[in-house]
Amino acid sequence: MTDNLAPVVVSSLASPGVIRRADVVVRKGMFTLVNGHLTPRESMIEDLLFLGSVLDSAEIPFFLIRDGGDRPIIAVDFSRRKKLRAALAEACANEPFYSKPAGERGRPPVLVAEGRLAGDAKARAFTLYRPRIEPQGRLRYGSATGVRVELWEWVGGTIIAPAENALMRNTFLAADAVEGTVDLFGQTWPTLDGMFAEHASDIGFDIDIVFSWVDGASIDWQRARAKRMESYVVGEGDSSEARYRQIDELKYALRSVHLFAPWIRHIFIVTDSPVPAWLDEHADVTIVRSEDFFVDTSVLPTHNSHAIEAQLQHIPGLSEHFLYSNDDMFFGRPISPDMFFSPGGVTKFIEANTRIGLGETHTGRSGFENGARVNRRLLDERFGKITTRHLEHAATPLRKSVLLELEREFAEDFTRTSASPFRSATDISVTNSLYHYYALMTGQAVTQTQASVKYVDTTMREGLRDLKRLLKRRSYDFFCLNDGSFPEIDGAERAAAVLSFLDRYFSIPAPWERAPADEQSGVLGRSDSEAG
Repeated sequence: MTDNLAPVVVSSLASPGVIRRADVVVRKGMFTLVNGHLTPRESMIEDLLFLGSVLDSAEIPFFLIRDGGDRPIIAVDFSRRKKLRAALAEACANEPFYSKPAGERGRPPVLVAEGRLAGDAKARAFTLYRPRIEPQGRLRYGSATGVRVELWEWVGGTIIAPAENALMRNTFLAADAVEGTVDLFGQTWPTLDGMFAEHASDIGFDIDIVFSWVDGASIDWQRARAKRMESYVVGEGDSSEARYRQIDELKYALRSVHLFAPWIRHIFIVTDSPVPAWLDEHADVTIVRSEDFFVDTSVLPTHNSHAIEAQLQHIPGLSEHFLYSNDDMFFGRPISPDMFFSPGGVTKFIEANTRIGLGETHTGRSGFENGARVNRRLLDERFGKITTRHLEHAATPLRKSVLLELEREFAEDFTRTSASPFRSATDISVTNSLYHYYALMTGQAVTQTQASVKYVDTTMREGLRDLKRLLKRRSYDFFCLNDGSFPEIDGAERAAAVLSFLDRYFSIPAPWERAPADEQSGVLGRSDSEAG
């Protein structure tokens, strides 16, 4: 696998060009910034700040507005288009800024330094961006992380914009456009009144994420687990090493949050293992021990993920709305909060195509399969409806208030599961999927049908081939790199392949990581992939 992914050198500007800088290379015929630290959103903000400063310096009036989401747009009077082109060309003489007509495909972008904004003189909206490439993993940022610039026309008492935005139609009375300001990204911007106020369709509440993690490489932990397991019978695959071995997947799962979900307020890591060596103290990350949130600490220690998941609602400081994830689940590209929640806080969960299947619980089934059947029985008894499908292996949204309601409704089942030191055939599985179907049947959840999720069994040959495709295309919202209990390949080969993949897919470190002792600078590879 690694032979096909080996990086190769791409020379900097061997042929004559406009942009001559040590941190700029030619990539796919375009001048491209070498980027080793900016996330997609940070890239967009950096370009926005640059463009704003250019307009201020050139004394070109503008408004900062936003689209239907939170993407900023710069609006300039159409009559100032020539001055705008000239100011941008001068400021970008040594900047690899490109412009392309917004919303158009097939038309190549033009270099802003050449004094153009598009090949079409009739265009009224453009996306301006500096292409970026991360040298190790070949992650490219293109127009998807750019800044939209619109040319508005003042005709009599009417303003005509090229498109609707978060607040306005594309044609409106100039008298209705009340000027205001907004503080964003460390500075004050001119805008229109109400543009950046919280809208009814916005998700303005805090969202945290909780990861459960165990360091299965710890000898002390392995011994303690083995000793306690001597007197227990566990289900199929539940005693497998794959249930707990780890190769720093958590580091990359957290990088995926940093890269693709910057709206997450806080990260909680639920673990009784020592803090990973790579994790530094940081205001955005909290380690939570079982004794900090288990209501009945006499049942500890536990080696049961079902027990931990039945107690998440008691984590101190956790926001009402939060996501729950495992260390083998990753965000694959930029994700918005509305993937998980409605503006009113209704949760959205992702059903898998996999059916739960027939039969009842028994000790020969895995804890995963037994939990789904216990959930199904309880919900059938409560609502008279049968659940039929598992959930996808992806981060899942939860609400503390609904979890507490669920705990009151099924108090005996929560207590029994929380006290079980290992997965049991009588466990409920709260996060997969008791919470979600209960919330669905009580009007507090809906299904999310627009998400794209990839499940990869990394212990199979086909799984390793999937990693190559994932890295090249980056086309899934979420993916799970599962460590299967019945492998085709040995652990060392799997570990090498997965680590190579993760280090390239999530090659931009997060701010809570300790600096490695000997950082090595990467070189550009021969095939790239884009975020967004």
